[in-house]
Amino acid sequence: MDRNSILSKILIGIFILSMPVTVYANSSWHWITMSPMKILPYVIIFTLIVEIAAVFTIGKVKNFKRVFYVISLANLFSYLAPYVERAYRFIPTSGFRISAAFNKGPYYIVLTGYLILTIIVELPIVFWMLRKHTESKKMLVISILGANIVTTVAVAIIERILCIGQW
Repeated sequence: MDRNSILSKILIGIFILSMPVTVYANSSWHWITMSPMKILPYVIIFTLIVEIAAVFTIGKVKNFKRVFYVISLANLFSYLAPYVERAYRFIPTSGFRISAAFNKGPYYIVLTGYLILTIIVELPIVFWMLRKHTESKKMLVISILGANIVTTVAVAIIERILCIGQW
């Protein structure tokens, strides 16, 4: 055997041994602890409390009732948008069901682009509807952005601690 033949066999052996042994063919994802759908009501309450408090106090909006309604409306759009889109993708296998967005894979409430999507949806809605009711438009924008960053990161951490799944 020449040197190149031995070297090529060693490299092939290393390559084969470095390949993953686990195969996920025809298997399904399942949540071991709990589905993010079970913590969704608590996450919504937490998010609303933090965002309403931030916009009312830091954003210096005078009417608490108006802040409550506007933040609730903006969060409704913000929470539903990604799930409606994801449920739509699963129509061929399960019909249009929001629950499919949670149960057809490792889908947490907060995924990578969710913070950006949240800001894209909520910032214009909240700012446009509260801009005439604030003492400082700059502080309003800061409060909206800050509250959304804090709540989105907190929810991502909480759900990854509480919701564990596997293939």
